[in-house]
Amino acid sequence: MINLKSLPKPKVLQELDYEAILEQNIANFKSKYGEDWQPLESDDFKMMLEAFAYRELALRSEFNELAKAFFLSTAEDEDLENYATFYNVEKLLGSYPYAPYEFKISEALAQDVTVPVDLVLTDLTSTYEAKLLEDVVIAAGETIGTGTVELQLETSSSEVKTEVITTPLPFVVTATSKAAFMNGSDVESNEEFRSRILLSMADKSTAGSEETYLSFAYKADERIEDVAVLSSTPGTVEVYYYSAKADDLMQTRIETQLNAKEVRPLTDTVVINKATEVAYSVTAELKILPGQETATVFTNAKESLTAGLEELKKIGTDITLSEINDFLRVPGVKEAVISFPTGNLEIAANEIGICSETTITYTII
Repeated sequence: MINLKSLPKPKVLQELDYEAILEQNIANFKSKYGEDWQPLESDDFKMMLEAFAYRELALRSEFNELAKAFFLSTAEDEDLENYATFYNVEKLLGSYPYAPYEFKISEALAQDVTVPVDLVLTDLTSTYEAKLLEDVVIAAGETIGTGTVELQLETSSSEVKTEVITTPLPFVVTATSKAAFMNGSDVESNEEFRSRILLSMADKSTAGSEETYLSFAYKADERIEDVAVLSSTPGTVEVYYYSAKADDLMQTRIETQLNAKEVRPLTDTVVINKATEVAYSVTAELKILPGQETATVFTNAKESLTAGLEELKKIGTDITLSEINDFLRVPGVKEAVISFPTGNLEIAANEIGICSETTITYTII
C-alpha cells in the first residue's frame, strides 16, 4: 500500500515567501515606473507594494488550504469525508461501549425467566438508549441474572446509567448498572480514515486478496489497531488482529463482517484470532554532548523513542536494535548504549511486539 506520508508536496501548492513576492512586485513596478526608482522605506509606493505583497501572501495561503481538499494526503475533516464518497467509504463513527447489568425479579419463580436480547433501556430523561446483547436467564428459584448492555452511542466510555426498561415484558423486572460503560471508541481519526480510504480500493468485490480482507476487517470495529492476513494452507485464511481494547465483542464483529455472504468467497475458510502479544522493555543510557540543553535533548530522545516504538507496533514486525538506536540518536546525543533488549526481537507473523516499559538515563560526555 502506498505510504501517503512519503508523497512529495503537490506542485499546485504555492510557496509562501513574503520576501520573494515583494521582490517580484518591486521588479514589476520598476518595469512600469522606471528602473531609476528605488524602494526606499520613506516612499509611499514602497508601502503600497509591501501591502500588496502581504495581501498576495494571504491569498496564496487561502488558495493552498482550498487546494488541499482535493488530495487524499492533505484533505481534513469534512473535506476528507466528501473525498471518500468517490470510493463509497464512510468515516467510522466509533464503537458502542458496554457494561455489566443486573436484572432482578421481585420473588423467585418455579420456572426460568428469560429477559430477551435487544431489550431496550433508557436513562431517566430518555436521552440515552441502550440494548441488551444476549438473553439473560434468571434460573428457577433465583431472583437475579446478569448480562451485558450496550450503550447506543459512539464513545470510548460513559458514566450514564440506562436503568429504565422500555420494552414491554410479561413480568416485572428491574435493571441495575454494575459499572460504567467502557471499551467503546470515539470517531475514527483523519489519519486512520485516510489509510482506510486507500485500502478500500481493494474491496470493490468480495474478499480474496490480502488487502481486501484487511479492508473488510478494519471496517468491523473502529478500535482495531492492526490486522494481518496469512494463508499457510490453500483455502484457509488466517486473520490476526490487535487492539489494546480487544474483547469478545470485537471478535464477534470481525467474524460477522468477514463471514458475510457478500464478503467471503465460498472456497475460503476464515479463521480469526487476536495476535499474540510479545512484551518487551527498553533500557538505554544516552551519551549527551557538552554544551547542549540537556533537558531538551533528553526529552526529545524519549519522545522520539515512544513515537518510533509506536510505529513498530505492527503484527509480524521485528524490533531491531538499530531501529531503537536510531530513535534515541536525536541531535545532541553522541551515542545510545542499549542494555536491553540485548538483541533483535524476532516477532512471528501472528505476534505483535508491545513495549511495556522504557528506562532511559543519560550522562554528559
